[in-house]
Amino acid sequence: MKNIFKLSFLGVAMTIAFSSCLKDKGFDNGEYGIQVIEKKAVSLPQAINGTINVALLSSDVPLVLSGPIFALETTGAQSSDVNVQFALKPELVDADPDLTLLPASAYTTNLSGTIKAGQLLDTLDIILSRSSDLDPNLTYGLGLELVSASNGFQIASNMKQVLIKISVKNKYDGVYEVTGSFRDVSAAGANFTSRYPLEYQLVTTGPSSVNVCMLINGEITPGYLFNNNGAGSFYGNFGSQVTFDPATNLISDMHNYYGDPANAASGIGNPALGSGAPNFAASNGRRITLDPSGVNAYDDATRIIRVKYFMLQPSVVPVGARAFFDETWTYIGPR
Repeated sequence: MKNIFKLSFLGVAMTIAFSSCLKDKGFDNGEYGIQVIEKKAVSLPQAINGTINVALLSSDVPLVLSGPIFALETTGAQSSDVNVQFALKPELVDADPDLTLLPASAYTTNLSGTIKAGQLLDTLDIILSRSSDLDPNLTYGLGLELVSASNGFQIASNMKQVLIKISVKNKYDGVYEVTGSFRDVSAAGANFTSRYPLEYQLVTTGPSSVNVCMLINGEITPGYLFNNNGAGSFYGNFGSQVTFDPATNLISDMHNYYGDPANAASGIGNPALGSGAPNFAASNGRRITLDPSGVNAYDDATRIIRVKYFMLQPSVVPVGARAFFDETWTYIGPR
């Protein structure tokens, strides 16, 4: 709340400075009061921090983002509605090299809002028509600015702009602690032991799919770490992509990231020479299949994923699986 104080002198224009020898009997007697002249303004409270960060679920149906909040700076609620108008401010997005401007086709908003009589704040609704169309690898930005208000309200000049940052994640996305067992039955596997507990980062790739990533050699990428004679090692061209059935939370597909030529290369391998569907075998023949004896599902109540799977590599183990994995992924927080 901002108030400006002004001395009222009963309409007498005072054009001379006060001094110790100038007296006003009425003033000395306290007959003249202090009049409070209120400056009424509308502001965006989130402008204090400058940004609003939103992690949305990837969805094929419209999602309503209620924000930003706009509020009255006044001594009390008004007896009539206060209408406000916004404008898009793409310059706020352009100033951040890590952001991509939210496409106009991805959302709708009427850029106007109303603080109803008797209220002090409201929100501007932004409707994302189909968030699953947004790239989960990008962070989108939408810049907004308050430009006008009705009923004599001004716009608070230092609290009129806000940048909304939007990332798209499905409910499986996050950081997980991983425990379990691992066994490689190849000749080389005699030296391989597990490094559990591990930490996986499940990165949204669609409404119900994720890349299962780890921090390997300074890079967050699909992969698997284990011990080779006690030293950290990993399988080249081997890492997981998982798809869930959103109706049941069962894992409907699990395959090798490096077997899909559509995926990007990393320090672990290059998917360009992968076989693609249905086996998703990497250039070295490594592929992943689910072990049907596992739970192979996500639990909504506990946010725990239990999964059993195999790594097959016929050039090394001609019949059956080369490596066996039985894991429990326990959610510990957002990425």
